[in-house]
Amino acid sequence: MTYPTTLIVAVLLCSTAAAAPQEVTCESPCSCSSAHGKGRWSVKNDPETPPTDTSTIQAVTPSDIFSWAGPDVHQQSQRTGLEQKWFAVTGRVVAVKVEADGDLHIALSDATGDKQGTVVCAVPLKPQWCDIRETVFSWTPTRFPFQTSSAKRLKIANPPVVTIVGKAFWDIGHAPKDQSNRRKNLPRYAVWEIHPVMKLDVQ
Repeated sequence: MTYPTTLIVAVLLCSTAAAAPQEVTCESPCSCSSAHGKGRWSVKNDPETPPTDTSTIQAVTPSDIFSWAGPDVHQQSQRTGLEQKWFAVTGRVVAVKVEADGDLHIALSDATGDKQGTVVCAVPLKPQWCDIRETVFSWTPTRFPFQTSSAKRLKIANPPVVTIVGKAFWDIGHAPKDQSNRRKNLPRYAVWEIHPVMKLDVQ
């Protein structure tokens, strides 16, 4: 069976448009339009605040988190196991990115630099997190508005050492088939994250 050339061209154009990444516009540190999230979205935006009893918050380093094993979770899982616990992770900022869902991703490595492992700490795009987002953007020369269709890495002149408080989160979208704690495309990064960031202190 043969098809008219115009029909074939139309199908190809529609397929290309469907596959094109959606562009996100960030008008300010706390406002991004057309941001689109997926993958355990309600868990990622858990609004629970840290406990007042700080003794229940475990102090860790990025290399500690890098040594954790992977859990048994799937895309629809609620928080389970380590994901229900609070952690205070201290490390040096090695990268900051704006993701397509509007989240800010702060990548931390050990402040001493003598152990392997980088951990992502995510700051959601919601009013509750505006103060933290403004702090993170203040480290960069970012000008608003800007547009991006994929993760946008921001420049940091003087990467600070920070302590971030939040719950652990297994980002299943980055997990390999064996569920090991090594990202599929970034093996020096843990699949485990701190998500969402609920407190940030610059050392």
